[in-house]
Amino acid sequence: MRDTVRTSVLCGLLSFAALQASAQSDSVVHLLRPTFALGSGAFAFYGDIGAHHKGYSPLVTRLGFELRASTAITPWLEGGLFAQHGQLGANERGTERNLNFKSRVTTGGLYFAYNFDQILKKDRVVEPYVSIGFESVEFLSKTDLQDAQGRAYHYWSDGTIRDIAESAANAADAVQLDRDYSYESDVRELDLDGFGKYAERSWAVPIGVGAKWRLGGGFDLRFGATFHRTFTDLIDGVTDKSVNERAGDRKKDHFMYAGVSLAYAIDLDRKKRQLEEGPQLTPEQMDILVLHDDEDGDGVSDFNDQCPHTPAGAKVSTTGCPMDSDGDGVADVEDDEPATPPGAPVNSRGVSITDEQFLKSWLAYADSGNVNIVRSSAESFGPRKQPAETKPKRIYTVQVGSSQEGITEAEMQQLLSIPDIRTVERGDTIEFVVGAYDQLPGAIQRQIGLRKEGMNGRVVAQEGEHLLDVSDEVVRVKAGMTDTIASNTMADKGKTLLRVQLGAFRKKLSRNIFGGIGDLVTLQGDDGLTRYYTGTFTDMNKAAGHKVDMLGKGFKGAFIVAFRNGKRISLKQAGARITGPESLKDVAVNGVDKTLVRYKVQLGAFVGNVPADMMDRFIQIGNVTNVTGAEDTRYYHGNFATREEANTALKAVQAKGITDAFVVGDLKGRIISADDADILLAQP
Repeated sequence: MRDTVRTSVLCGLLSFAALQASAQSDSVVHLLRPTFALGSGAFAFYGDIGAHHKGYSPLVTRLGFELRASTAITPWLEGGLFAQHGQLGANERGTERNLNFKSRVTTGGLYFAYNFDQILKKDRVVEPYVSIGFESVEFLSKTDLQDAQGRAYHYWSDGTIRDIAESAANAADAVQLDRDYSYESDVRELDLDGFGKYAERSWAVPIGVGAKWRLGGGFDLRFGATFHRTFTDLIDGVTDKSVNERAGDRKKDHFMYAGVSLAYAIDLDRKKRQLEEGPQLTPEQMDILVLHDDEDGDGVSDFNDQCPHTPAGAKVSTTGCPMDSDGDGVADVEDDEPATPPGAPVNSRGVSITDEQFLKSWLAYADSGNVNIVRSSAESFGPRKQPAETKPKRIYTVQVGSSQEGITEAEMQQLLSIPDIRTVERGDTIEFVVGAYDQLPGAIQRQIGLRKEGMNGRVVAQEGEHLLDVSDEVVRVKAGMTDTIASNTMADKGKTLLRVQLGAFRKKLSRNIFGGIGDLVTLQGDDGLTRYYTGTFTDMNKAAGHKVDMLGKGFKGAFIVAFRNGKRISLKQAGARITGPESLKDVAVNGVDKTLVRYKVQLGAFVGNVPADMMDRFIQIGNVTNVTGAEDTRYYHGNFATREEANTALKAVQAKGITDAFVVGDLKGRIISADDADILLAQP
């Protein structure tokens, strides 16, 4: 009774405030602004079952929906209609009472909301509100008393649910059950407390609080909670008059809805303002404007003018369009070439465009475009300028020998004792050259020094991988030189030269495998092994650091070798601290960590963006990675341990439309050919 009185008083106060606001605004016309909202939230039950939600988490709720239609009555008061629909429920489990129910509830009514307009800023984005209303509530409550097979639930003192009462004579035969939460039994129809066919409806007073966030464009987002104070105690089917352990308290059943809704307001004020601000002209005045007005002043009324906004001073035809004497599409007033030949293409100023200008424009367009052209090798190149062909820089060096069949170990040691020995590979032939000089005299001095050490050689020019005969040049330059012996011929007498041997291989490897190693020296021995060396050091610590770098690149057999006076020496002789015996005959066959050799499927290479259709295929294929180079970006699929796995993946890729895909090798992130990968894995 006290709740009802308080609610009635609050409704009366809000209604009185609305009447007062209406009386105080006789001179103000406030147009209605219909607002429609749809939202979703959750219902929580406060009644006999569940002890009015005591001890329950606020998250123990059930889904509900809200529909609302409202309008602003005054700047601070909103009124409207609303409807809510959802489910209520509660489960109570204890030693004395075990009850549950679920109810489908529908509410509908009217409400008023106050937004604190008098104390908030006028340009606010978020505004709080409180609301109160009156509504009708309908409910249909059911309870879960049986499982799917029709076996009644009996709650035992040990906390289990069984199909026979604990006090029954045959309790030993009881089977343990689990609730199915199907709520199959109608609470009113069960009539467990003798209430009969009571009405499953009631009146209620909804009291709400929340905030409105104005999104702009007539939209707003509302967050709020509404507590529904009903005038019934039968929603859960339990009252203070229920029998035995079912008896509840004298309080009414209530429930709360909390949710969020999106609303849109139709601005009728704006439509009225548009009407009020429009031109107030008579039909005769409108006819004069339409038939006689000439906005561009060309002498042709706007009603008949086919070319509005004609430039000032332009001669026009009877239709109001500027004159074009030569018919090139550019008006005479803007034509820089009044007598253009018939049919000639022109620019925006009416000047003829020559074939040369067309070509120049096309090339400029093509050079700046972002086009992808897929070629048969699965490469894709966007249009770009063809780089000017640059001739390789010429240097001068001393050729001290060459090999096709292999050289002896003594010859290898002598070559490796020269600090700046280099190798140039041409097909099956390996050329041994010493030094790299910008000027010919430097190479000639090195030749003389090598000859003093007993090593013959000839001076040649090198351009890229090509060695060129410059005998005539050498003769002319030598004529003006003295026999000055160049330094750094061999390692200084008594000095130690250190190198890092990457490994020895039965088959000669492609240089792609050694990508990024610029000082690679390749020596093919008469024992059938091809050895690879890198680096030239006199400090053991620097040589050791270079060895670690090579191990990081996947050359697991990399080790340091030392030379002195044209011979290989042990590392202990070179000053290193070695534990255990050391043999100069040891050869690290292979030297590449085979676990780092993988296979991939190259899908294509592109300059700029990948075409949309190709990107769709990449997504379908999956596991696609890319490597960006200086000129393009290459895309790869997979990471396979064997060539067979890669070939299987290749067939699947080709079946998806990328027919130009092919298999490549991968050595710790360095792309090599698939054949090179096969060779590495085939090494012993």
